[in-house]
Amino acid sequence: MNCTEARGLLAVYRDLKEAEAQPSLQNEERWATIQELEQHLESCPDCRQTMADFTLVGARLQRLPAIEPPPEMRERLMRALAAEHARFLRRGLPGTPPPPDFLKPYMQEQLEQEAGRDPLATLSTAKTGPLPVIQIPPRVQRRPRMPQLAALAVAATFLLALLTGGLTSVLLLAQHSSGSIPPPAAINHPTNVVMMRYATATIYHNVVSAAADGNAVYYSAFNDSAPAGWMLLRLDRQTQLSQPLLPSAQSSPLIILGSSHNRLVWLQYDPPAADTTVAPSAKKNQHNSPLRDSATEGLRSWKLFYALVDPTTGPESLHAQQLLGGVFNPALAEGIVHTPVPGIWFLENGLLVASLDQHGLSHLWLYSLQENGQIASRSELASAPAGHIYTSPTATADGSDIFWADEWLDSAGLLHSNIWTRQEIEVSAPTRGRWLPHTQPQTWLFRADGTSFRPVVVGHTFFMLNTNDGLDGTSALATPTPVASPSPQPASQSAASALSLNASATPSANASIYPPSLDFLISGSLYMLSLEPTSDGTFSQLNTISHVSALQGGATFVLWQDDNNTYGMFDVESNSFVQVGSVLNGAAFVAVNSNSAVWSDAPNPSTSRSSASITPLATLRMFNWPLTASGGGHS
Repeated sequence: MNCTEARGLLAVYRDLKEAEAQPSLQNEERWATIQELEQHLESCPDCRQTMADFTLVGARLQRLPAIEPPPEMRERLMRALAAEHARFLRRGLPGTPPPPDFLKPYMQEQLEQEAGRDPLATLSTAKTGPLPVIQIPPRVQRRPRMPQLAALAVAATFLLALLTGGLTSVLLLAQHSSGSIPPPAAINHPTNVVMMRYATATIYHNVVSAAADGNAVYYSAFNDSAPAGWMLLRLDRQTQLSQPLLPSAQSSPLIILGSSHNRLVWLQYDPPAADTTVAPSAKKNQHNSPLRDSATEGLRSWKLFYALVDPTTGPESLHAQQLLGGVFNPALAEGIVHTPVPGIWFLENGLLVASLDQHGLSHLWLYSLQENGQIASRSELASAPAGHIYTSPTATADGSDIFWADEWLDSAGLLHSNIWTRQEIEVSAPTRGRWLPHTQPQTWLFRADGTSFRPVVVGHTFFMLNTNDGLDGTSALATPTPVASPSPQPASQSAASALSLNASATPSANASIYPPSLDFLISGSLYMLSLEPTSDGTFSQLNTISHVSALQGGATFVLWQDDNNTYGMFDVESNSFVQVGSVLNGAAFVAVNSNSAVWSDAPNPSTSRSSASITPLATLRMFNWPLTASGGGHS
C-alpha cells in the first residue's frame, strides 16, 4: 500500500474499525485492508502525521456544543425563497408553478415591499376589481438561463455557506478559548489510537510485565517447565524477534518496573520461603479486595537491578547493577503494598526509587546515572516514620520538582494519603556582602488532606487522584517546611468512609504474580495543576465520565480506568481527551512507559502456541502516542 492509497483510507479508517468490531459486519477483505493500512502507518511518518491531524480535528469537533440555528434563521430563509420566487413571477415565464402554501405569507409580504418600486408588483398587489383584458402583441419568449428549481438550490446553497462560515468562526473561537475541559464523546469515533500486535516465537511465552521503549519492548516471562524458568527479553518491533537479556533462566519471578532510553530497571522477587510464617498485622486493613486477598504472603527475598541495554550485543554483555535488596515482610506493609518497591521514576540523568527495608520503614532514593550506564551516586531524599509508606515517586524531567505519596492506615484501618514535594527554591540574597544567585532543595507537604493519591507528572503538568470532589479551584500548599518526614495526620471521617475501590481495575503487571498496590485501586476524581512559573497554583478537575482509578502517566499523556471499566486518556500537549475505545478490553495488564502503552491479553492456552510450529508465541499489543511517536513495527 502506497501513501496515496493509505490517505484515501484514513477518512474511513475509524468506520472500518467500528464495523470490524461488530461480529455481524466482519469480513476478511475489510480486516485485510485494516491490517495493510496499519502496517503502512507504522512505517510511514508522513501518513501517521496525517492521521494525527485527522484525529485532532475530530476530537475538537466532538468537544463543540450542539449548534442551534438562530431563531430568525427560518424567517430569513423563507424571505430569501419568496424573493427568488417573486423574480420568476415578474418575468412571466410559462409553466411557473404557484408558490407552495408555506411560502404564500412571505410572498405577499415580499410583493408588498416591492410595491412602488416595480409597476408590475404594484399592480399585482393592488386591491382592485376585475380588469379589462388587454391584448398584448405576441413576443418570442427567451429560454431562461436557469430553471426555477436550480435557482432555489443556489439560494439554499448560499444560505448553507453562511451557516458554514458561522460554524468556522465557532471552531476558531473554541480553539483559543479556555475553561473546563469537557468529557470525550465516543459516538462516531470509537478510538483515536492505533493498536499494534506483536507475536514473537519464544519458549518464554507467559508474559507477566512489560515496558515499551522506542523501537524495543522489554518484557519478563516464564516458560512451561517445572519449576518455571524466568527470563528478561527484548522484542525488536521491526523484526518481531525476541532476544534474551540474561545468560540463563532464573528461578525467581522477574518484574520489569520501567525503562528509558534502553535503561532498564527490574525486580527479582523470590517466592515466599516454605518455612516462614508472617504474624498478622495488629491493624486490620478495611480495604482488602478479592484480588489482594489471593496474594501469597510470606517473607520474600528481593533484589532491585539496573542495566543499560545495548541492542547490538548478546546477553553476556549485559552488566546488571544491584540497586537495593533485602527481605520483604508483608505484615509490616499492612496490605497497603505487596512489593518492597512501591514505585520508580526516570529522570533525564537520574532515577527515583521508593522502597521498604526489612523493618518495614519506607525510604525515597535518588540515583545519579551516567551516560555509560554506571551509577554515579545515591542519596536519600526522605524517610517515613513507622506505619507510613512512600509510593508513586514522580518528577519533572530535570528533577527540579519531585513528588511522592505518603500513605498510612488510621486506627479504623482506612487508607489515607498525603503528597510531599521537593523543589529547587531560589535562596534569598543577604543584605550584605557578595552574592551568587543559586537554588537550594526544600521539602514540604504539597497536599495535607489525607485524600490525595497517585501523583503523576507529565511534562510540566501535575496530576493526582483525590477522593474529595470539591477541590476544583483550590490551591496547593506552597510554603516549604523544614521537616521532611510526616507525622500521622487523621483525615475527616466522612472522607475516609466514602473511600471506594475499583477491584476490577487492570493492573500494570500480571496480578497473579505481582499484585498492585492498594492505591492503584483507589477510585476518585482526577485533578491537574500546571507547574509552569506563570501558573496560579490552583487545581482543575477533569470532567471524566465517572470516578477513575489505575492512573498512569507517559511522556505526553495520562491513562486511567473509569468505574465502568472503560479506559480514558488525556493528551497534555493538546489539552484534550483522547478516545481509547475498546482496544484495551481483555488485557491482563496495561503498562504505560514513555510514549507508549503495552499490554498482554489474558492467557488462552488454546492460542498460546502456533499452529504451524511447536514453538510457543509470546503476544504483546501496544499503541504509541502521539501517533507520530518514534518506533516501528508490524501490525
